[in-house]
Amino acid sequence: AVIAESQPPGVPSVVVEYFHSGVRHYFNTIAQREIDQLESGAFAGWSRSIGSFIAYASAQDAPAGAVPVCRFWSARYTAHFYTADPTECQTVIDRWPDAWTLEARAAFYLFEPDKSTGACAAGLMPVYRLYSTRNGPNHRYVTDQRLRDVMVAAGWIAEGYGTDNVMLCTPR
Repeated sequence: AVIAESQPPGVPSVVVEYFHSGVRHYFNTIAQREIDQLESGAFAGWSRSIGSFIAYASAQDAPAGAVPVCRFWSARYTAHFYTADPTECQTVIDRWPDAWTLEARAAFYLFEPDKSTGACAAGLMPVYRLYSTRNGPNHRYVTDQRLRDVMVAAGWIAEGYGTDNVMLCTPR
């Protein structure tokens, strides 16, 4: 469950986090079909985890200022990766076509932080992207700064903008 401080604008949805204990990977999805499959056990080893955040399933659902978030899949690493930065999205397409496949240019919609400071606009809070090379590349997206700090202390790399390494912004 995600608890917001107030009703977010637009038509919000929840990006749900799952964890696979065997490969120790995290996966996030807003797609109801994937959520239903994961919840029914169609993909063995995955269970719902604690990390979730608010996003928008489509441009029509999103308020002004929200941007599309690219979603990549790697069969080589059995991992997914998200970015709202159009330059980063295109760089991944151009530099690693044999490692990362673009699944969607708009997997969901969120807000970008200020790229120089990492600050989120009023009414928004940070989503931190963490990266680990243990058990193959893996990313995790969290909104809790303390959890981010614990993961960094355990060897994960914080990726993002500003001194706090903020990657995305989600409604509070």
